[in-house]
Amino acid sequence: MLSRNVVKAIQRTSVRRLVTDTKILASSVYMDPKKTKDPAVSTTPRNITKEQRAALEAAIRVDQAGEVAANWIYMGQYAVLGREPKAGALLQVSDVFEPVAALIRGQEMWDQEKKHLSVMNKLQAQHRARPTLLKDVAQIAGFGLGAITALMGPESAMACTEAVETVIGEHYNE
Repeated sequence: MLSRNVVKAIQRTSVRRLVTDTKILASSVYMDPKKTKDPAVSTTPRNITKEQRAALEAAIRVDQAGEVAANWIYMGQYAVLGREPKAGALLQVSDVFEPVAALIRGQEMWDQEKKHLSVMNKLQAQHRARPTLLKDVAQIAGFGLGAITALMGPESAMACTEAVETVIGEHYNE
């Protein structure tokens, strides 16, 4: 049975996702096929300084590496738990466990990370920023973290996801 702390983490993640899903996010313009020619998503401002350009490129590289790692964490978790019948049966007990079921089936939360990565890839292309040199490291470390926590069970996989989301949230709030 999932511990009380993990259930609370699941509920917090669900609430965070609900709040995010009800807002119109600035990044949504990057996912709208009608907006591909919009200058806001297809050009870089010409009047930015070299320092601003360097900061923009660095931010894109860091965020892109983070999104790569997040996707590979889910891949590692899915590789271990994706077809586990015991986990599937446990997760069908109640709707409270649906976020974990989504995690294991590679849906909802992972789909959100895929969208984030797509936006970062589009930003990287739009601003012609060099991609991160740490992509391979992010992939290997992300997959390893996801697989190891999944081997410890669905509770650990969800705890890993919640911990990563919390740290990222704190990072963006700084």
